[in-house]
Amino acid sequence: LTANPAEHLLRARRILRRGHLSELLYAALELRFALERMAQQDLLFAEMASKRMLKEHDPIKKVSNLHRLEPDAAFTHDIYLVNKATADRIRWEEYKPLDKARVAAIQGRLGGLLHPKEGLLLGIPDDPWYVATKQFLDESLEYLNRIDTDNAPFCAYKGLDQFEMIKVE
Repeated sequence: LTANPAEHLLRARRILRRGHLSELLYAALELRFALERMAQQDLLFAEMASKRMLKEHDPIKKVSNLHRLEPDAAFTHDIYLVNKATADRIRWEEYKPLDKARVAAIQGRLGGLLHPKEGLLLGIPDDPWYVATKQFLDESLEYLNRIDTDNAPFCAYKGLDQFEMIKVE
């Protein structure tokens, strides 16, 4: 295991590209690891996060805890480096939040994949379960990759004098 969500997302992408039906569950596992680590990274920077919050494995609870501690963390923000002497601003980074409802949907569906399926035609590529599962995994991968790429943790810049965070409407 790695603490870097990008590595889990890369492994999931490679597994899905190979297209082996027998490996779909491994891609799902990599996506779950990425989801947990993305939620953890955000929460790690929250000053008021308790040890109990940080030890929690459930990404839904982690996202909920972050939003409870920092309500603005539920929204996209542009982060600017500000020169206090000249008031010049340079766009520095962007914060893209994990959407709690989307996290819940992804986590629930990933968990459901681990249970035996009645009537599944094993190894038949056009079976509706395989088609729907592959589509779900591809969509989840793209969503998580979009959030993870070039994303700054919300609390990493919050409250620092030389940075300004502006909520994107």
